[in-house]
Amino acid sequence: MGRKEPPRDWRAIRRVGLAALVLLLTLAAHLRPVYRVTVAGKTLPGLYSPLQTTRCMSLARETAEELLAGGAKEPELGLRLRLTLRRADGNELLLTDALLRATEGIAVSDQVSVNGTCLGTVEDGYRLCEELRRSIRMQMPLAAVSGNISGKLELRRVYTRAGKDTPNSDMILLITGMAPVVYVDANGKLA
Repeated sequence: MGRKEPPRDWRAIRRVGLAALVLLLTLAAHLRPVYRVTVAGKTLPGLYSPLQTTRCMSLARETAEELLAGGAKEPELGLRLRLTLRRADGNELLLTDALLRATEGIAVSDQVSVNGTCLGTVEDGYRLCEELRRSIRMQMPLAAVSGNISGKLELRRVYTRAGKDTPNSDMILLITGMAPVVYVDANGKLA
């Protein structure tokens, strides 16, 4: 007896099944595992690859340990896995910053430098500048029309230990000690 041929319907079904399987395998080959990240209860924008999250967590951990001399407690981190055709588009700086800000014992402060010499940190650089201007105005001689420090003041946001900032009044003394205030009169001469 000869071999029976499957009905033509089965051949069509098998072709459609194989085509569907090829399509599914092609789709699966292009799927990427990414995470939706939540730090301390706040969901960050974008999607992060496993490599990005590992890199950011490692950098935040190393920075926290350096600032806190070890013993840094890691913040609450939530990772929700997703498979997507999109590439990870999360900002690593944003994730590292969120991890550091959520780490207990770390604060973000303004580092104060005069003529390139670091004097320390203050809680709010804008408020320091306002108090410095007020101090310069209050000590201005009657003959003077303006006063300014004799050096270059720079502020830069940095991560530091919480509670270790210099009070503004002390920082103003440090600034004016490094770059004394110069007052001038209406003729541009020293007052």
